[in-house]
Amino acid sequence: MPDRLKALEAFAQRRSATPSRDWYVQEWLLLLFAVGMLLFIYFVARHEAELEKSEIIRDAALIEQSITRKLEADQTFFDRLALDMGDGRFSSEEFDRLAGKRAIDSGYILDVLRIKRTLEVTRHAPAFNSLEAVTLNRAPFADQIRISSFSEKTSRSTYSQPYRGATGRYFIEYAAPVFDQTRFDGTINAIISFDALLEKSAPDWAPRKYRLVISDTDGNGITNAEAMNLEAGMHQHTLPMSLPWRDLQLTLVGAKPNSLLPNLTLSSAVLALTALMVWTLMSLRKQQRMRVDAERDRDRVYMQSISSLKETNDRFGTVLDSLDVSVYVSDLHTNELLFCNVQLRESFPGVAVGQSASSIEDGFVVSPPEKYPAVMLVTAANEPGGVFKDELEHRPSQRFFLTRTRAVRWVDGRLARLTTLGDVTDRVSADRIRQTQQDRLTRTSRLMSVGEIASTLAHEINQPLAAIANYVNGCIRRLRSNGSPDPTIISAMEKADVQVARAGAIISRVREFVRTREPERRAISINDLAADMAKLVDSDEESRALRCVLDLDPSLPKVFADRIMIEQVLLNFLRNAREAMSHLPAAERIAVVRTRRVDGEMAAVEVLDRGTGIPTEVAGQLFSPFFSTKADGMGMGLNICRSLIEYHEGRLTFEDNTPCGTIFRFTLPFDEGQI
Repeated sequence: MPDRLKALEAFAQRRSATPSRDWYVQEWLLLLFAVGMLLFIYFVARHEAELEKSEIIRDAALIEQSITRKLEADQTFFDRLALDMGDGRFSSEEFDRLAGKRAIDSGYILDVLRIKRTLEVTRHAPAFNSLEAVTLNRAPFADQIRISSFSEKTSRSTYSQPYRGATGRYFIEYAAPVFDQTRFDGTINAIISFDALLEKSAPDWAPRKYRLVISDTDGNGITNAEAMNLEAGMHQHTLPMSLPWRDLQLTLVGAKPNSLLPNLTLSSAVLALTALMVWTLMSLRKQQRMRVDAERDRDRVYMQSISSLKETNDRFGTVLDSLDVSVYVSDLHTNELLFCNVQLRESFPGVAVGQSASSIEDGFVVSPPEKYPAVMLVTAANEPGGVFKDELEHRPSQRFFLTRTRAVRWVDGRLARLTTLGDVTDRVSADRIRQTQQDRLTRTSRLMSVGEIASTLAHEINQPLAAIANYVNGCIRRLRSNGSPDPTIISAMEKADVQVARAGAIISRVREFVRTREPERRAISINDLAADMAKLVDSDEESRALRCVLDLDPSLPKVFADRIMIEQVLLNFLRNAREAMSHLPAAERIAVVRTRRVDGEMAAVEVLDRGTGIPTEVAGQLFSPFFSTKADGMGMGLNICRSLIEYHEGRLTFEDNTPCGTIFRFTLPFDEGQI
């Protein structure tokens, strides 16, 4: 530190340690000045309080007079209305009109009633108030009798005692006597609301300056009673109300509490100046000491700031490294990699800060920078804009990532691109498997429909075939009954009859195969079943050509099985054999169906083809559901076949054929009665 600064520091320390006499003199003078100003403000406040007290007394008299004048005018109106009603000058409808208009114009008269001598209410106005609602807010019945009796005896108007209506608010009734010449004919009563009376009859400036309260002589509030208990020290004034109530009083409560500080701009300015001088003195006294302390703390604060910044950076890195998604930040223009978390380095080995982010992005089918150029990530004011997300495939790893890209302001102020990569490969694979299964289920539905159609066709074709067989047999009988039949014609007709019978048998087998029924195990000849199924699939058509060679053991007993299920298994084996040999010429597509005994209780049925065989990598999944080596296969045939054979307590296996092809084998138990 320079010598001059050291000297100033030493001087400031001496001044702060041993204050000079000048400081004490200035403090005492300033203290005396502050005390004098406080006394001045106190006397000014007292003077203002006296002025406010005089003003509230004057205003209370004005408000009370305004209320009284309003009521006196209403008394005059209702007395005149009662006199005119007694003289018959007004009809009942005219009464409703005048009384309703007066009530609505006043704003505080709830209702005007025409009451007979018997206290029966015959008319009331305004008419939009229901009589039941008006009756609930009338004076107590005893008070009604009292004011009616008083008006009858004295021929004078009178008021009831203040009372609380059904709504909880206070009202009073004014009764003006009605005399039909000299006979008392009831009264005209006006129901007056105290709350509305204060609101409508007080001057407009009164609510802005005061809180108005009407209370009885015991201090019980009739209107706005809570205003008397708001805050202690408020200016208030109470005076008894003149006509018509001798036992009620009006209280005015100031809108703001009484304070020792006057509401004068000059006094407030003086007080503020005094406070400013005191604060300035204290600030000057501490300035030297604070300056030295600030110099001493500056380096410490700087080091703490660096340490805090490092801790914040460490926390930031820890949070990002703990995420299961890959995160990296690259320069928006140069594409330089500024940050990458641990997950990114594990997913993309060899990536490091300082390299180009292209090493990550080039592997995607459409890289994020190409899909979201820099101009799309910032606003017109060159500030970070919206977020762009997409699902992209990373070709080198053959994985899918959900990418989110947005522009951010980096720590050094430049614009950067923040990209997160969430691995969604499992979800994409699941979606694809679900779609594949859906397609297979659709094909299954079509196959079921084809089965129903096949059953219908078999039923419909069987009828004309039966007719053809009858016609052929009839022709044969007629030819033979002829004296000199042509042998060639008879031979042709007999061959036609054989083919019709063969077609009928095929259709019968098809109908039996597609018919839906419960499994029914019984003793059947496995050799006959194999021969029937060989005839069913035997075809000379080029695309479906297959010739079946039978190698059957004639000594085999009958097996205990459901014929339709076993036909389905054997038919599936023969179709697979035909498809496995589809690359061979039609004449070389030969499948051998062989039956033999494997032990004392089981028979084996084998289908041998000369196809390409089953690859080793496929053999382990051959019986898995939905696994197929065919482009349009569902992967359910062999799985269903194995389930059917296991239902019969047998086994389904396969092995390579020599020199080429595959042998599919299943076993069935013998019928116990045939062994």
